[in-house]
Parts: sequence; C-alpha cells; structure tokens
Amino acid sequence: MPSRFEQINPRWKMAAAVLFLTVIVSLSGIRSWPDQIKGMRPGNRYENFDRFIAQELDEPELCEKISWNALLPGGVFLAPSYERSECYEFIAGRTKNPKLCWKVKRYGSFSLLSLQTSVWSCLNHAIHGWNGGVGIHPDELTGFFAEMGYDPDTLQLEGITPPIVSVQDIYRQLPKQSDIVTQIEKAAGDSAKSASVSSSGVEDAAYLDDLAALVTRDPHWCLRIPEGLRVGRGPHPFRDWCLFKLATTTRDAELCRRIRIPPELRDARTSLEATCVFQVHSTYPNNTVYAPEVPVGDDQTRRLITRLNYEIPHAKSLPAEQIYQAYYRFLLELENPRALDSAHVKARRRLLERARRLPNHS
Repeated sequence: MPSRFEQINPRWKMAAAVLFLTVIVSLSGIRSWPDQIKGMRPGNRYENFDRFIAQELDEPELCEKISWNALLPGGVFLAPSYERSECYEFIAGRTKNPKLCWKVKRYGSFSLLSLQTSVWSCLNHAIHGWNGGVGIHPDELTGFFAEMGYDPDTLQLEGITPPIVSVQDIYRQLPKQSDIVTQIEKAAGDSAKSASVSSSGVEDAAYLDDLAALVTRDPHWCLRIPEGLRVGRGPHPFRDWCLFKLATTTRDAELCRRIRIPPELRDARTSLEATCVFQVHSTYPNNTVYAPEVPVGDDQTRRLITRLNYEIPHAKSLPAEQIYQAYYRFLLELENPRALDSAHVKARRRLLERARRLPNHS
C-alpha cells in the first residue's frame, strides 16, 4: 500500500518544493542579486552619516536613505554586506526589536566560512541585544552639522545644552589678566561720570569691587560696596562677604571687625564676624582660597567682561575638538525619545528633519 506522501499528486509536490525554495531563497538574501546587477559601490559620506545618526538616535527611518547599492567590503572571515542592512541590524540589536530584521538583506550567496549580515544574524542580535556601531571623524561630524544649519555660537538656543563658550569660565580667569585692576579703575571712573546709576549698575560695580579686592588684597575695594547690598544667592550682605574672604585670605583679624553684625541676630557668636575671627586665629591649617564672586546670570557676566574691555571669543574660534565634543554631547542628549522632555523632543525632531533634507550623494 503506497504511503500518504506517495499518494500526493506530483504537481502538488512540485508546487510545495517551489514554495519551499522560494521561502528559502527569499530569506537567504538571493533577492539581493538585482541590486548587484545595477552595480555596487562603497557607501558615500552622506550614507555613512545617515547610518551614524540612525544608530545614535535609534532611528531606522534614516536607514532608508541609504541606497541598497552601498556596500561594506568586509574583511577576514567577514563577508561583504549592505550598509543599509548593517544600519537596520545595529538598531535591532540595540533596541531588541526583531521586526527590523525583516528589512535586512544578505549580500550575495550563502557562505559557510564568513560571518554574514542577514535576517538570521539580525534576529540573533535582536534577541540577545548585541550591536556594534560605526564611528565618524570629528571633522566630518562638525561639517555635517554646519550643512544642516547648526552654528556653534547658537547651539545653546536649542535649549538642551549650555553655550560652548562659557562666559563664567572666562570671568573666573580675569584675575590672571595683568591689567585687570587698571580696567576696573577705568570702569569705575566711567560709572562715576554717569549722572544716574541703575540698580543693575550698582550690582555690577559691586562685583568689580569684589574682584579688585581679592586681586589687590586691598580692603578699600570692599568698603566701596554699599552696606547691606545683597547680590546673587549669597546669604550675607555682599560687602561683609567681601571683607570675610579678604580677612581669612590675609589672616587680618582687624578686617573681621568691620563686618556688620545684624541687630536682629540674637547670638553674636553665630555671626559672620565671629566666624571670620575664628578662622583667622585658628591654629589648624587652612588651604581655603576664596575667589572673586561670579555673577549668576550669563547676561550680567557678559556685560561685565565687556565693560572691562576684554573680548569674549566666538565658539567658531575654539579648537575643532571642543566644537566636536559640543555637537556630540548634543546628540547624546537626544538619544532616548522616551526619556526626553518637550525641549529635547523638539530638538530631536528638528535634527531628524534636517538630516533627512541632506542629499543622498556627494
């Protein structure tokens, strides 16, 4: 009696064999031959950038910009592969998203001796969370950001990273300027000629007096600060704080005596003046070195630097490595869309839109 398999019509056998072969061929990547007939080539600089941004932001839509004709040459025991497939496979592994693997194609026929990027390798990576990405040269990243319309001097306007040029860092370096006292005296003279001084002008002058006092170690600069004036986030009147810093730096207890004790303070032993005297007379080593106070806001800091006739460098003039680090930090801030606030989401959307508008070829 013939077996059940033998009873099947030969036509159905043939159809089943063809169907099976079609599935195997489809999944094995033989469908890549039409691309190879058109002619393969190395990925161009734009395709390499698309792949880099796609992997940094886990954005598979950018992989679609990469042509199927872009080829990665491979290496020892590593078969050539489509750059577009590599793009999908990285994101699938990083996000553990096997659905992306159905967009992966293997280049050429099956090889037993070399590792090949394929649907199966992608599924393996997606299951285990494996990924290996691609880097980009700092100069290229900076150049592409320029092509997308970004400017290092205005990058902070995106609202997610600080200015590349820190005016507060520049202000902290002002005591090292050889003519700093001369510039402060000149700025003070210009203010004295003014018919009226605004509240912001009084505060600006106080910051400069504090700076001059710490540079010259001359208390008369502290005493120029209006009594009771408070600036920044300090808990003490600015004039008293200036005297405190100068007294403890110079170990001059007489300066401590000039610190005002608030009349509402119940116990003078807890006053800033008492703390100052204690630190001056302390027998314990004290390596504390007080620096001039830095304004809290960038606008005021920038205004003071300008008043002192010092230049604030443009971000474009900074070393290339510093600009690259700023752009790369910008990318890192946009990595995880699920953990981003509205400002980050908007900045991410703008970046992706600009990246999509870049051409596909050099």
